[in-house]
Amino acid sequence: MVGLVLVSHSRRLAEATVDLIKRTVGPDISIAAAGGVGDDRSELGTDALDIQEAILKVRSPDGVLVLMDMGSAILSAETAKDLVSFEMTDPLVLCSAPLVEGSIAAAVQIQIGSGLNEVTAAAQQGLTPKQEQLDDTAPQPEPARTDEEMLVPAKGTELAVTIRNEHGLHLRPAANLIRALAPFKATVQIENLSAKRGPIAAKSLVDLARLQVRQGDQIRFSIAGPDQESAICAINGLVHTNFGDNAASAAKVPPRVVPTTDEPFPVSAGIAIGQPIFLEQLEPPIPSYAVPDEPAAKIELEKLHGAINRAEKAFTSRFERLRTTLDPETVSILEAQRLILEDETIIADVGERVHHQHENAAQAWHTILTGLAEEQESVSDEYLRARAADFREIRSIVLNELREQTEKMVLPDNGANALLVCEELTPSLADTIGSTAIQGVLQLHGGPTSHGAILARALRLPSIGGAASAVDQIRRATYVAFDGEKGTLWIDPSPELRATIEAAQAASRSAFEAALSQSREPAKTKDGLLINIAANAGSREDVTSALRYGADSIGLFRSEFLFQKFDQLPSEEKQLSTYQDALAPFGSRLVTLRLLDIGGDKPLPFLTVPHEANPFLGVRGIRLLFQNPGFCRSHLRAVLRLAVDHEIRILVPMVTDHSELVQLRKLFEELHQELVSEKLPHKWPAPIGAMIETPSAAILAGQIAAECDFLSFGTNDLTQYVLCAERGNPALNLYADALHPAVLRICQPAIEAAQNRNISVSVCGEIGSDPEAVPILLGLGLRDLSVTAAAVPNIKALVRELDVSRIATRLAEKFDTFGTATDVREFGKEVVSKDPVGIK
Repeated sequence: MVGLVLVSHSRRLAEATVDLIKRTVGPDISIAAAGGVGDDRSELGTDALDIQEAILKVRSPDGVLVLMDMGSAILSAETAKDLVSFEMTDPLVLCSAPLVEGSIAAAVQIQIGSGLNEVTAAAQQGLTPKQEQLDDTAPQPEPARTDEEMLVPAKGTELAVTIRNEHGLHLRPAANLIRALAPFKATVQIENLSAKRGPIAAKSLVDLARLQVRQGDQIRFSIAGPDQESAICAINGLVHTNFGDNAASAAKVPPRVVPTTDEPFPVSAGIAIGQPIFLEQLEPPIPSYAVPDEPAAKIELEKLHGAINRAEKAFTSRFERLRTTLDPETVSILEAQRLILEDETIIADVGERVHHQHENAAQAWHTILTGLAEEQESVSDEYLRARAADFREIRSIVLNELREQTEKMVLPDNGANALLVCEELTPSLADTIGSTAIQGVLQLHGGPTSHGAILARALRLPSIGGAASAVDQIRRATYVAFDGEKGTLWIDPSPELRATIEAAQAASRSAFEAALSQSREPAKTKDGLLINIAANAGSREDVTSALRYGADSIGLFRSEFLFQKFDQLPSEEKQLSTYQDALAPFGSRLVTLRLLDIGGDKPLPFLTVPHEANPFLGVRGIRLLFQNPGFCRSHLRAVLRLAVDHEIRILVPMVTDHSELVQLRKLFEELHQELVSEKLPHKWPAPIGAMIETPSAAILAGQIAAECDFLSFGTNDLTQYVLCAERGNPALNLYADALHPAVLRICQPAIEAAQNRNISVSVCGEIGSDPEAVPILLGLGLRDLSVTAAAVPNIKALVRELDVSRIATRLAEKFDTFGTATDVREFGKEVVSKDPVGIK
């Protein structure tokens, strides 16, 4: 006979259900109740050992079926299953059926001698008779809607949605959903119809993760209560922007595939060599003392909440510091992790273990977060599996805050000859290492898509991953070295090889230091051309970096990075003060300020962005500003007022033809008259330039130049438009190269148009920071490059070695022979490697 175990947070409920079954089905059913905690099991909760005891009580060669109510009962049952595996080999099934109806249906099958499979199936169908009688069967999933359809309630207060996000509802979009719904009083539940998971309340990242929502899955929102319509509108807005999970974020993943072998793989470029230090050796053990009573439990939970509050403050500090180092999307990944700290499911489960399992706060936190990480690692989707690192990250941060000051983990600050070895690089660890002398990080696992890897690249911290197969050798090694760009690992290199590695590392550092010492000097070519090397920026810290690295000007100030912090439409005064604060370090130096450039691919919370099937080809840049006239006017007025204290050039994004510039100039003139009448200081006329980032603008550059004071190539977008290759798609990396001959050819008319009108033309895309591209760009006639701030010293040093007239002559001779970006790059490599083509 199959054994039956019923698990409930309430022992009385479990025992009452057992009594119901014995009275209605038969007294000889092999059944046991488990649940409740405390000395007499009268308190709510579940205990894995109690469930284990119940399973062993009804064990049978025919198997045991376990039904449980919800929440931590599931985790406790799973733990009990692991425990009994050491004592019994009989079949054991944990079933998701409803506790009362499922157990009665199962008991009927047990009574007639059915096997475990039949008993389980009956339990899972336990609700069917009631549903049929009440005509309350679960509705079938709605057909998937097309992108063009406006999302509307599928059935009353329900919304059926097909998830388009490449990686499903992973941490960041799930966090966006929780934040968006937080202001409303409505109750929102979510169910994964495709995977038959849920419903769960849309309040917990943990519960959302358990839905395992992947691309193509259909989910259903059920909304009820106050603010119902507002909550529906918020969900609509999230769906239309893929829950804020922009396609552009994929571009942050390095264009490579992690090997399926046990070989190390590249994560973050740079050469590092030193003595290996294992992170585990630096982490103090988890305390094991028990919590004897309720007063002690209260003290433990107060300690936990204090640790969480300190961790939240540390997160806030890190956001403010890294917000300017990383793009807003990457910072939002880190910000999403903070929601794990506040997750009500986690807090409740930890509290239960402290109260009823008598674990101290550190033990309970470690147990719950470890379980969640392992649960996440068990999902089938590789990307979602990798998000287990987020739970381990939060686990470590809070554990460190719970420790006494003398017990906290401290990284060695004399790590000039040290490499840190860890399971995986987390954001907090990468951030901490950034302030030490540790040379690099060797990950035993990890990966190029992890949040820690993204931060390592931004901080220029060398790292490789996938070194687990060599861990024993690494432990015995005196010295380890690696190349973070190639993924090469050397363990105890020979003296000769070590000398070669150190020489390469030293040469790279020396070259940068030498370039930095000269970076404030003008970049003049061998043949006497003065090249303006500007820096791209999006914040006050970026502006400070531009000064530190010797930029001649700010060649592109991205307004949208500043505006990410606004949840509501910022006033003209707020915009002005935000700009003034960001640009204050630069004084009166030249700043090319791009008007707010947002759209469906990079939305902001305060500005409505229409849903579009292809936002890269939609309402963005100047188009969106014109469609929001109220904000557009306040935005342009703020820029004119800003120009009083700073030398500002106004750059217009997403220009298609000259009519947009005519319209914009007319609007600027109107706003100028308003400001005069209001006696508000401002500057007009101010230089206006166009971003050449659409093929149309490049082709019509002659007409556009007639309306402009300068031009600037946005090569990132121009490349994807010309080559029909979305820059956020790793599968198209082969085509995502601004040095493709097609891109260069379409740039030529714009360069000539600017030269004919004697106005400047610059490049502000990523290609300007590429050493192989610089000779090509200068050879085509460009004299202004805007690059990442840290690249300014090296680019200036390179420019000083070039003979542009010779490059231009040779480039003109070979230009028609270029058929691919590779051909162009080969030419660039010849120049950079000091070939006589262009370097004297």
